[in-house]
Amino acid sequence: MRAALAFAAPAALIAFAHPAAAESLTIPFAPPIDQAFTYRIEQHRPVDGKSARFASVRDLRFARAGDKEGGGYLLIATLREIDSDAAEHRAAPYRAAMAPLIGLELRFRMDAQGRIIGLDDAEAVWTKVRAGVDSMLAGFPPDSDRHRAAKNVQALFAALAPEARLALLAGEFQPLFLFAGVSVEDGAGRQLRTQAGSPLGRPVPVEGAVRLAGRNGEVLDLAEDLQGEGVTVAIRYRLSRTSGLVESQTRNLSVGGDTLTEHRTLMPAS
Repeated sequence: MRAALAFAAPAALIAFAHPAAAESLTIPFAPPIDQAFTYRIEQHRPVDGKSARFASVRDLRFARAGDKEGGGYLLIATLREIDSDAAEHRAAPYRAAMAPLIGLELRFRMDAQGRIIGLDDAEAVWTKVRAGVDSMLAGFPPDSDRHRAAKNVQALFAALAPEARLALLAGEFQPLFLFAGVSVEDGAGRQLRTQAGSPLGRPVPVEGAVRLAGRNGEVLDLAEDLQGEGVTVAIRYRLSRTSGLVESQTRNLSVGGDTLTEHRTLMPAS
């Protein structure tokens, strides 16, 4: 169950050793206010010897927090739908973890630098999430995959401290803000060290660099390449230098002979 949730929350990257001679571009955080967005995440990973798809679609918009500019933002997010073509016993943990959030509006508080710092009505939100899990438990036979998966999710959720609840709920949105309020560099780029591997295996230390790979007006293309023992990670970002938002991201994570591919896109709602 932990593995099923792990891929929803990206690992934090640790930067070190800036190269001496590189152009540095500072990225602001200025999300468009009251504009409706669609945020799609699609992941393909090996399951039982073949590639299985796990997908989700969310509605997003940003609003000012309070009356003053510079006082932070609200990220208002609602999970609209989830889908998977994996076999039922493989898709059940994903559905059990995600289904209680469908239709539930989450109002995250963000500071002016693009960090998620809180959740409005957190206890009420968590009560609704737990009620959704309880409803799944009541709706499926005890010997079914869905019931067993919901039972595992119920136990995991019950063990989470408030800060862990926030991290879990906010995890899918953090990749949108990876570069907000920081700088990116061309040339050799900025050296990074983190951990990778889940959900294909145990976390493994990896290191490499993220660099500016291209620029078209205020749109930046970034390339991140990391390696570790038996693990390679290649991530490509399309970043708005105007808003500071990652508009698209493609991640390829290879562990041994298995490869996970994930696509994230943020676009104006049609």
